[in-house]
Amino acid sequence: MKQRPATIRGALVHPVPRGARVVVILVVALSAFIITLTANAHASIVSRNTVTISQTGLHVFSINGRQFGVTTAIHVLTFNGSQYSIALGLAHQAIDGGLQTPSSMCQSTPNCVAAVNGDYFDLNTTGSPGPGDEVGGIIQDCVLLHSPEISHQQVDLDGHSVSTGLNWSSTLTVNNVSVPITAINQELPLSYSNVSLPLTGTLLFTTPYALPTPAFGGRTTYEFTQVGGTSSPTTINTTATLDYVGETTGAVRVGAGDVDVSAPLGSPLAELQMGDAVSLATTSMAGCNNIGGHPILIDQGVVAPINQADAFMVKPYARTVIGWTATGVTVLMTVDGKDAVSGATAHQLDSVLESLGVVTALDLDGGNSTTFFASGRVLNKPSQGTEHPVSTALLVIAAP
Repeated sequence: MKQRPATIRGALVHPVPRGARVVVILVVALSAFIITLTANAHASIVSRNTVTISQTGLHVFSINGRQFGVTTAIHVLTFNGSQYSIALGLAHQAIDGGLQTPSSMCQSTPNCVAAVNGDYFDLNTTGSPGPGDEVGGIIQDCVLLHSPEISHQQVDLDGHSVSTGLNWSSTLTVNNVSVPITAINQELPLSYSNVSLPLTGTLLFTTPYALPTPAFGGRTTYEFTQVGGTSSPTTINTTATLDYVGETTGAVRVGAGDVDVSAPLGSPLAELQMGDAVSLATTSMAGCNNIGGHPILIDQGVVAPINQADAFMVKPYARTVIGWTATGVTVLMTVDGKDAVSGATAHQLDSVLESLGVVTALDLDGGNSTTFFASGRVLNKPSQGTEHPVSTALLVIAAP
């Protein structure tokens, strides 16, 4: 969304027979009760349609949001413990690698049983290729893949916490001189939601970056091969050793195992000789799996203030949210809707989340992007009628 931005493994999926309706309702109500022990309100958990009951800790269900003023469908997935986890999915497994539907990302990932859409992304003008330029920071499996392009809220998927930005730094040491990295794997210059960011600083690109490096006057791209350190040059809280192998003023794609650095004239990198070694240190306290979103809805039990100037939050929209209860239950939730017409406002969204006992939550991309994939199909009704390709997704992975 351009804003700001057949069976689940281990689960039973079936229509509810009339004779068994009372038993099913009791089972689902019990599951819901466990989740909502700390809630301030109580949602109607069982829909009149298909009910999914897990025997292994995964629960997929619909709730009735009318008591909160929400008249569109609300879908929820919850789990607790080590049998499932949340993983970050990238379109075509690349940064700025185009767009892909959450269902396709899930189906191409081993042991994935469900998915929702992820962070906001930038779209190029109509008729030009859409790289799906991610907006927020991305750390996947302890590797910093993308630095935030604008001030953007983040969520630590492993630490179950939210933050107002991504804590990170990356520095090249060239002939005993420290050169700070301005951005990692960003498509610049950036034009997004009336924001135009100039091409400045020292820009670093690694193999996961799918686009050519920038080629502008007054800049040189220095090419390196990793010869030491961890498996990825931007693994957080590590140092990698790189050998200088060449330079160009043209646009190039980053080769496998390489690191390319675009720097302005006068950079200390201009003094490098062929074969010289430099070190790249990358640090972050944001955890090993981190993705962006906007805004923070609830933080450690405190409902965040709603910015009345933010029309996307004040008006009803389709929504996608990730959150956790006080007991560590992971909650993924979508609300169907049509831009500025139906769905949930931020206030309504907070009320629904509190009814589920959620104490920490981040709003993800919504509107056309909102997708809830489970049971081998898209369960929600996307606002444009079909599932919308996106840049990132959150995947529910079953333990092997």
